[in-house]
Amino acid sequence: MRWLKPQVAARVAAVVLLSSGGVAAAASSAHAATGGGEAIASYDVTMTLAEDDSMRVEERISYDFGSAERHGITRDIPIEFDFDEDRTRQYPISNITVSSPSGAPADLAEDIGSQASLRIGDEDETVSGVQEYLISYRLEGIVNTIDDHQELYWNAIGDEWDVPIRKATATVTGPAAATEALCFRGLRGSTDTCTATVTRSGEVRFDSGGVLPAGSGLTVVTSFPAGTFPNAAPILKDKWKFTDAFALTPVSGAGSLGVLALVGGGSLWLAARRGRDEKYLGLTPGLQPGYQQNVKVGRVSRRRDPVAVQFRPPKDMRPGELGTLIDEKAHVADVTATIIDLAVRGYLRIEEVEEPGRFRKGDWNLVALTPPAERLTDYEQLLLSKIFANRNQVRLSDLKQTFASDLQKVQSMLYHEVTRQGWFRGNPAKVRIVWGVLSILVLAAAVPIAILLAIFTDFGLVGVALVVGAVVMLCCTGKMPARTAKGTALLAQAKGFELYLTKAEAGEIRWQEQRDIFSRYLPYAIVFGVAERWAGIFDQLARGGADLDVPSWYVGAMYGNAFNYHAFASSVDDFSTTTSGSLSAATPSSSGGSGFSGGGFSGGGGGGGGGGSW
Repeated sequence: MRWLKPQVAARVAAVVLLSSGGVAAAASSAHAATGGGEAIASYDVTMTLAEDDSMRVEERISYDFGSAERHGITRDIPIEFDFDEDRTRQYPISNITVSSPSGAPADLAEDIGSQASLRIGDEDETVSGVQEYLISYRLEGIVNTIDDHQELYWNAIGDEWDVPIRKATATVTGPAAATEALCFRGLRGSTDTCTATVTRSGEVRFDSGGVLPAGSGLTVVTSFPAGTFPNAAPILKDKWKFTDAFALTPVSGAGSLGVLALVGGGSLWLAARRGRDEKYLGLTPGLQPGYQQNVKVGRVSRRRDPVAVQFRPPKDMRPGELGTLIDEKAHVADVTATIIDLAVRGYLRIEEVEEPGRFRKGDWNLVALTPPAERLTDYEQLLLSKIFANRNQVRLSDLKQTFASDLQKVQSMLYHEVTRQGWFRGNPAKVRIVWGVLSILVLAAAVPIAILLAIFTDFGLVGVALVVGAVVMLCCTGKMPARTAKGTALLAQAKGFELYLTKAEAGEIRWQEQRDIFSRYLPYAIVFGVAERWAGIFDQLARGGADLDVPSWYVGAMYGNAFNYHAFASSVDDFSTTTSGSLSAATPSSSGGSGFSGGGFSGGGGGGGGGGSW
């Protein structure tokens, strides 16, 4: 656990030690209940202080296992304590050695965190009766400098032993003779004193004066003249806070910028390269190369070239295909426009059977007609077959909540058709899916990585940069489909045709076209969202006396006994809206569930801890 932050290691170690301590305590209690009664026969601690503010500690522990078969003992030595709100005081430990004068197994397993956790013994051997263990280690930063003296305030025997200690003694020796000494014994917080004797040589001896019950300790205080330890000072460390993980340092800053540039910048670069449309260089927008004409292909600039008005849609391009080409998505409205286009071309008739009202939707009857001698695309054939499904007519309302899966198939085939025509470098839907799934996987990995970096390291900013980069990657999903040069040329024609539908006036439509283009162009107007305007133009023509054919593919939109283009525009708009909702409505779930220094005391010094058997 040396590779973890000390604070994090402490948390992990605490959980492990608490668990193991709990098991040990339970085992000890069970053993006591059977009459075993483990105890420490004697516990003697020798503490030798040096001028450099270090201390050598030797603990001689005679542990009575009784009749129990144990592997050895454990010893927990605290080396980190709270100093104030923002800092901890640390006592670095080193040179840990263990032995057993009585010959018991003394293999050492150590774990250093906020405390040094020692396990002494052999898991393959057991001992019983009284066994002696000698533990030695070195600590630093142990002396406190007070106004007129320096002192050692130390928990010579910790209050975390889970067995009684029959006899406890301690000895303190320093580089100068001690001037004063105190001793406290008992549970944590106890002010009960014990024997403290300063010898002529300046050595101090402490005696508990009797048994220390389980959970009791021995705390010693020894005073030395000022200057005995010239460089004595507490070893302090700032407490780790969650925000520290996000501190801006040269390393974390550089790492964050690198990750953000790699993931986020790389995604933007790919979107700018792979997601940019191609175009024919040197040709007027909307034109395609002639036969055997070699034209270079480049990338479309950020500002698209202006387009010229087109008086007809791109050749052989159906309304649904045009809608998919424009925004790279096969919307439900594109499928609705395809239904009206099929009606205009004689494949079905739309009959208004219930007029829309203020608080109700209208309904229409779709009637299959004898198909003309014309080859349909795969998505058109599928659409007709799924609408009628071996029947001659169907109410639009009957398709609600039953057509959603079929709609997805039609949309999928529409994507396939525009890709087959060579208008896109890859199927737009599949490109978005692949990029979207990859982005989600990166984001799903980035979030836990960012959390782990914040908990276990000081590079939380790198994790944040990774998450931001993944979000940028996800946002680029919609930019990844790209048109070919052919698709860009046709897009310019489609945009030019949109200009015509949105700008044309009644007086600009040639007489020979009046009887022909209204119905043919209406599905395209639906795709562009200008159907009502388009119908309004012909309403003006009709009011002006123009001889216009009444659309035979639609039954309804009457004003009195005469066909009314204004009413027709409203009806078609209602039909488009209702159809889009009906076709995309999902089948309802079958679930029936509801939606609802103020004096010394025992345990008050540094050191301490405890242990037990295992």
